[in-house]
Amino acid sequence: MPRHCFEATLSQEEEYLFCSKIGDLLFMYGRSYRISPLLMNSIFCILLVPVSLHAATYTVKSGGGGNYTTIQACATAMAAGDTCQVFAGSYAENVSVSAGTVGNYKTLTVNTGDTVNVLSFTISSHVKIKGFHIQNPSSPTNAPCVTVSAGGATDYYITNNTMYACGTYMIKEDAGSNTTHGYIQGNTLSYSCSTSSAPNTCTAMQINGDYHLIENNDISHVSDGFYVFGKHNILRKNTFHDVSEVDCGSNSGNCHVDFMQADANVVGGAQPAQYLLIENNTVENLLGSNMHAVGLFQAGACKGQCFNAIVRFHTAAHVGGGGILDDDTGWINVKSYNNTWADVGNQITSVGNAINAFTSGSTGGSDINDIFYFPFTLAGFNPYFTDSTTATTFTAGNNLGFCSGSPCTIFPHTYGAGSWTSDTGNIQTDPLFANYAANDLNLLPGSPALGTGTYLTTVSSGDSGSGMSLVVNDAGYFQDGSGLVNGDCIAVTTTLNHVCITAVNYLTKTLTLSSSISRSAGDHVWLYSDSAGRQVLRGSGPNMGAAVLTPAPPTNLSVIVQ
Repeated sequence: MPRHCFEATLSQEEEYLFCSKIGDLLFMYGRSYRISPLLMNSIFCILLVPVSLHAATYTVKSGGGGNYTTIQACATAMAAGDTCQVFAGSYAENVSVSAGTVGNYKTLTVNTGDTVNVLSFTISSHVKIKGFHIQNPSSPTNAPCVTVSAGGATDYYITNNTMYACGTYMIKEDAGSNTTHGYIQGNTLSYSCSTSSAPNTCTAMQINGDYHLIENNDISHVSDGFYVFGKHNILRKNTFHDVSEVDCGSNSGNCHVDFMQADANVVGGAQPAQYLLIENNTVENLLGSNMHAVGLFQAGACKGQCFNAIVRFHTAAHVGGGGILDDDTGWINVKSYNNTWADVGNQITSVGNAINAFTSGSTGGSDINDIFYFPFTLAGFNPYFTDSTTATTFTAGNNLGFCSGSPCTIFPHTYGAGSWTSDTGNIQTDPLFANYAANDLNLLPGSPALGTGTYLTTVSSGDSGSGMSLVVNDAGYFQDGSGLVNGDCIAVTTTLNHVCITAVNYLTKTLTLSSSISRSAGDHVWLYSDSAGRQVLRGSGPNMGAAVLTPAPPTNLSVIVQ
């Protein structure tokens, strides 16, 4: 008996009562007719199967032949745990999907190999949207491609969709909704609020809440990448590329383009941004005078509530503006390390004079193990800089700077003055990229950036010297995974002495470890592996820049026959 026969007439409570009555009858007649308990139990299980099946798959075919001809009809009929499998066609629908339940998602997916066009989705908790072409080129400002409904939605997936010509954000969580545990993965987003033939772009995403994993998305032709508000949000392995001033218009205002913005107006009701991880993203070809390869950590309206961000293994090339702008009243503890910045800093338009700014009371910042590469002359340039309000708490060192001509004058963290090499461990030389012209910014053998990076912090004098609670002098370089990805693994002194982090207390500067590790006060603490579990430390030190090279497999091996 198919499941939907019961669905139309019985609630879950009624199904339970029905099954109980069947069980009582079997027990009564089993005793009367001396049916063995084992056989009686088997009969009960067989009768119970149709009622206990929790997942059904329905087909949607616009031309008929499926369970439904519209996506909305299927979405309305489906129960928690069900799947709507949509076959090829264009569905002029703005589909609304109500919540599933914990562990029982409502899944809307495209039949393998088919292309399905739909105007938009509005989803709630425990919903998955997979594989659609979401677009509305005739009215691209009508609605976002996907709206996550207000009211504290949680646990949703938006994966492997292609989004085009919709806005005002292509993926939008309603402001103040405190949406949690969103997984936005493998999507392609372009020409928000407009079309390729008439560009007038707006923002790719607005995230309002905690615990989001946003990864492997391809974003182009937008006015901004991510507006991020909330705690413990992770942006990793995304590609943000081909953004130009010529795409801007009324929808983008002043065409101030950022890979991301975390500048919450807490006074106005926005959630403060805290504990961000920005890792292993690629930003290329942002053409214009006001473009930023990471973006804004501006805390003017945060009232001291925006803090702790890690920017690492980030590759940026051919960007007309800057990199990290931590420059507006107190975005605290922004850590930049192991990033590659090539042809970044307004050099395309010859405007501006810096990449990463840590100013205006934005204390606790750092710039370590980065590469700054300029294929032209520079007559005075700050790859990163501080001011009088931040210099005493800023950490810099082991960065590589290079410009290809003469003059080549680059300054350390002091704005407009000093020698580049006065910041400890800085070097000024060619990093030897594999092929800069082809945007291959891996390092060639013999690169001076190989293995010459430095440690991130040291073991505190207040540490006990043993056990699973390690006190360091600055915990802001590390993250514990937030339940979404791998927590960082660290090495103390040598690569052989490594362990993984299970929790971080940033106030007490304490790392909770998966097991005890030997250490002494003052020992160097390195990042051993990142949020993907990728080993980033080999030998005596990490590489400068974002490139992490896997050792070549051994050669000249011979087979030994035993």
